[in-house]
Order: sequence, then structure tokens, then C-alpha cells
Amino acid sequence: MTDSLISSANATTLAERAADILRRNLYANIATSRDDVPWNTPVTALPNAELDFVWSSWRQAEHSQNIAANGAAFLTFYDSTRARGTNNLMGLYLQCSAYAVVDAEQARSAFERLYPSDAVDLTDFLGDGIKRFYCARPQRAWLNCLSEKELEPTTLKMRTAVDLDAIKQALA
Repeated sequence: MTDSLISSANATTLAERAADILRRNLYANIATSRDDVPWNTPVTALPNAELDFVWSSWRQAEHSQNIAANGAAFLTFYDSTRARGTNNLMGLYLQCSAYAVVDAEQARSAFERLYPSDAVDLTDFLGDGIKRFYCARPQRAWLNCLSEKELEPTTLKMRTAVDLDAIKQALA
């Protein structure tokens, strides 16, 4: 019983740490690939209550075309201003499925989330528009659990899994 309580407490702590990273970092690196050619780009990516991340991009951007080709994306959030070697539990990794938003209601919601001070204008984001909103839905999440300074010859992994539902609860 004690082990399950410790595990539950640890899962909650990890989820709270992941939620804190998301609250403090608006920018994500979105890694995509197509035909074995990797691509990585920074964007403002914001989660909704379901932990779906939205951002806007040019439809012809490399990462946008990669998402259209295979729907795979990997997002990372981290504080790039922290001191080197102090990254233990400071980086959030999300394996996601991603897609271009084509539904008008979902596009409206993404617009309101990303541009809360602007009047909603979806002209550029739907139909023949040159931009799209994109949505990434996490399938798995991890936090890094070691700094590179802490590596040893016996190190087996540098990240620990975080429960997606627990992250949602921590963000609520």
C-alpha cells in the first residue's frame, strides 16, 4: 500500500511539474519529419483543457507539410534561460499526433486561444487561406530526470513518463 501511495504522490508531483512548465513556457519546439528528413521549428503552442496544443503556421511551411504527410509531431517545452546543468525535471517532452484544423468552430476556438485581444477573423485560416491552425494531441509525455552533469556509465535513461490525465488535472 505504501508503494502505491508513493507512486501516486510521485505521479502527482511529476504532473504538477509538467503543468508548471506549460504555464511558464509559451513556446514549443515542434519536431516533424517526412521521407526521413527531420525538421524542427519554434512556435507559440498553447494547450486547451483537453491538453490539445494549438498554434498557427503558414500552410507551406516545412513542418506544416510534414504534418499533412504523416501527422506525427514531437513537442518540447523548456526554459532556455536556466543555468546549464540545472535541467532536472525542467524539460517536457510530448509525442503527439497532429493535424491542420479545418473545422470552423475549432478554428474559432484556436483563434480565441492564440489571439485573445483580437477580433476573430478566420479568413486566412480556412478554405483557400494561406495559414492554418494546427492541433497536436499528446499520446505520451515525459520529463527529463537527469542533468547531463549527472550521467554515469550505468545511466539507463534520462527521462521519466508522466501521466497525461494527471497533467490535465494539474492544469485545471
